[in-house]
Amino acid sequence: MMLLRHLPTAREPRLYMALERTYLGYFKFLFIAIGTGLLSARLAVLFHALHYAHLAHFFTELFRLLTWPAIVLIFLVGFWFMADLEHIGKGITVAAKEIIDPRIYMAAERTFLAWVRTGIGLIAFGFVIEKFDFFLEQLSVMLHTKLTMGESFSGIGIVFILLGVTNLVIGGINFIRTVRKVDRGEYHINKFLYGLYGVILLTITGVLAVMIIRVSP
Repeated sequence: MMLLRHLPTAREPRLYMALERTYLGYFKFLFIAIGTGLLSARLAVLFHALHYAHLAHFFTELFRLLTWPAIVLIFLVGFWFMADLEHIGKGITVAAKEIIDPRIYMAAERTFLAWVRTGIGLIAFGFVIEKFDFFLEQLSVMLHTKLTMGESFSGIGIVFILLGVTNLVIGGINFIRTVRKVDRGEYHINKFLYGLYGVILLTITGVLAVMIIRVSP
């Protein structure tokens, strides 16, 4: 959207919903990048213990390459989202008859499904991280060596699962609210939900950054 600000705009529900879906995709991609980096850190510990120095070094560098740029981009993407909302808000107001339209309901469904896909994706990735931690613990017993990332690194999978559940809850509330507004021939973005989701994202990103600083290989 930020590249299309030279085009005329309007406060049209489908435009707001398309913006939501676009930025949900960005956030999902960035958190999966962070999760992949965290798995890379665990693989670096594993290969170091198995005396595969080259692989350990590769996954250590991959960890650094994926995590920190993604964390910085989460803050930037949040800023761009708010800027795009402000840009759309400067457009003309559409008539009520253009809001009560089957295409608006379908756009609301697509947006809700985007929230659901993002939530399920983050939950699945959280389970992958937790299962890999369990695998490392069992392998530590078998090899009689330490393969854990430290206490401050435990529970990161739970963080991803909680973020995924948050997406499902906020997406559901947003969908119900949107349908009720459209039924009345009006549509306004829910700034409270956006703000709440933004606070949750920034808090979780901060927690992940602190954990990563403590255990950087």
